[in-house]
Amino acid sequence: MDSASDVRDRALREQLIASARDMIPVLRERAPAAEKNRRVVDETQKAFIEAGFYRIFQPRRYGGYEMGFEVMLDIAAEIGRGCGSSCWIFTNLVGQTWINGMKGLEAQDDVWKETPDAVIASSFPGKDATVKEVDGGWIADGTWSFASGLDFADWSNLQLFVPQKEGPPQHQFALVPKSEFDIVDDWFPSGLAGTGSRSLIVREAFIPKHRGISAAQVAGGPTPGSGVNPSPLYQMPLFAIGTKQFASTAYGIALGALDAMVADLAPRHSAHGDKLSELPTVQARIGEASAELEAARLLLMYDIEESWQVAESGVSPSQEHRARWRRNNAYAGKLCVQAVERLFPLAGGRGLAFDSPFQRGLRDVLAATSQNSMAWDVAAITYGHLRFGAVLTDPRLFPGR
Repeated sequence: MDSASDVRDRALREQLIASARDMIPVLRERAPAAEKNRRVVDETQKAFIEAGFYRIFQPRRYGGYEMGFEVMLDIAAEIGRGCGSSCWIFTNLVGQTWINGMKGLEAQDDVWKETPDAVIASSFPGKDATVKEVDGGWIADGTWSFASGLDFADWSNLQLFVPQKEGPPQHQFALVPKSEFDIVDDWFPSGLAGTGSRSLIVREAFIPKHRGISAAQVAGGPTPGSGVNPSPLYQMPLFAIGTKQFASTAYGIALGALDAMVADLAPRHSAHGDKLSELPTVQARIGEASAELEAARLLLMYDIEESWQVAESGVSPSQEHRARWRRNNAYAGKLCVQAVERLFPLAGGRGLAFDSPFQRGLRDVLAATSQNSMAWDVAAITYGHLRFGAVLTDPRLFPGR
């Protein structure tokens, strides 16, 4: 028999999914302007906060839900049907909430003790970014880029590569408040344009060491945060399972592209008067694309459930787990792209228009899967190497090797 808390969690999950589903029409309406303006409107972000979307990975002590990745996937499946850029912002910001939950209590308090609704963006160092270790922390200076959702973020989790006297730089995720960075308007992409993934500049910013966590500490197993947040969520490997945020967005976008194609074809007739929806070629492409998307979801769900069980057991995931989870994630993204591209011949001239919802879906799914952790060739080769007994050396994915 389910416990009372299990029943509550299940009801909350259904409520979150229903809220996301209800937003689809307004997100679709706002999507063209979001792409044109290169940012989603404040009302969308406010709606996400009020619906509780950013609390799914937040520790319970701050009002969070400590839910699993399947909830993120389910919410992304609905948001992505409406607006790919809005979905990308959701999954990226909620992913940083998860990382902060793996940090020590002091870092968690810095973000949420006084402002429980605070959200965190992430950013990658640019060519001029420098970092040096000092007593009690680091000094960061320069430009960090690809900060999705930065317009709404209270903090940014800078990725720092701290030089070491011996060996490669140490990879850290370190928090900087919005009061210590300036935003650069440099986001002009062809896909996911509405994410506002601009750059930020910090000038000689001191980052206390307690606001950081190294890549090695989030590689799977106990973390500083799991000592105070006992959920298995905070022991899951960042680089092996956290990439589900990108695949989840691709899945939602692809569902939206399929919706757009069905809606466009349903009332139309060919030049000969045939209903397009009754043509076998049309039906076959719709059927195969939908099967590819269901297969993508099943791959993601299999990994999500298995990784939770591994974390719950207290055993660190094996090298095979890590390589397979990364492989499956990239392949799920590949399936999403295949599904949308399979539909492309049905679009006709109308589907070439820049403001076509299907065309936007195509641009957005290609952008979502261009994230480096979604690269299929790399993930496939890595898994193939493992199967043939090779020693895998990426310290983020395969710690201790």
